[in-house]
Amino acid sequence: MQPKDLDDLSRFLREIQNESDRGLALVGASVIDDKLRATIKSFLVECKASSKLLDDPSAPLTTFSSRIDVCLSLGLIDRFEYDEVTLIRKVRNAFAHGLHGTTFQTEPIPGLCSTLKSPLPDGAGYPTASPRFRYTNSVISIVTRLYYRPEWVAKERRVSKEWVTPDQVGWRSVEESLPPEGVPVLVMVKDKPS
Repeated sequence: MQPKDLDDLSRFLREIQNESDRGLALVGASVIDDKLRATIKSFLVECKASSKLLDDPSAPLTTFSSRIDVCLSLGLIDRFEYDEVTLIRKVRNAFAHGLHGTTFQTEPIPGLCSTLKSPLPDGAGYPTASPRFRYTNSVISIVTRLYYRPEWVAKERRVSKEWVTPDQVGWRSVEESLPPEGVPVLVMVKDKPS
């Protein structure tokens, strides 16, 4: 990892450790959401339409959920990442829509956190059964997995290409010349007046 990126990641880790339960859930999910957005943007054709899909207020790819689904559908994240980020999103939603006093002990949050699969540290007395610890661990795991994903994905960025050339489509009169041999055509016949 580059030194500037290591510093950025260290600051993020310190920040989430000092957050309230709600802050941790919202900030952790937000960083992952931003990485997914950047990953999609790095993959799509560079054009105004791509920006509209991601950035317009009513764009189809402005929600965390849609970005998770699109990333899996395009092969930009693997199944493990998809499942883990989906659980992180559900925890985030429980906090975002929960009443005052929502914590990592408020149902259904402990159950969601218990199903997170990111590898947990062994030994050293880590509170691996704690929902907050498991969530923090998963967020850190996913953020580190996705940290350079936009740059990796950019190497496979889609580019516009011409699927059909102008000479392959258009109107032609068979009265003037027949189509070339072996070229598929769609024929439309004009009715002759009776």
